[in-house]
Amino acid sequence: MTGWIQRVSSRFGLTPERGLKVAKFLISGLPAFVLAVPLNYALVEWQHLPKPAAYAIVIVLQVVLNFFLCRFWVFERRASSSLLREFSVFFAGIMLFRLGDWCVYVLLVNVFGLYYLAVQVLNVVLFGLAKFLFSERVLK
Repeated sequence: MTGWIQRVSSRFGLTPERGLKVAKFLISGLPAFVLAVPLNYALVEWQHLPKPAAYAIVIVLQVVLNFFLCRFWVFERRASSSLLREFSVFFAGIMLFRLGDWCVYVLLVNVFGLYYLAVQVLNVVLFGLAKFLFSERVLK
């Protein structure tokens, strides 16, 4: 079994160093997530914003915070790349993933009637790995 795990790991580039980066990436998302859930709740329940609009605001704030956490903690900084350029590429790319996230959210909440905060948590799992792979390319 161990030989099989090593073959699969090497085929997909799963090294201990990369595993550490994935762990750091997931951990770096926690501050934004911890703020996002109560913010989404506050925007929906207290500000009476429509759920899709509230979630869109939350997504933008999460992406901005996650950029800085990823750039300065998860991935090594590139001396040759400017902060504005990296932010622009990161923001545009991650927002495409988050658009998919938002569409799934709207579908599950508005069409299927699932609880909006539960769907928010579900989407973290659904889109996490894809966002890591993209972030790794942009910020590596």
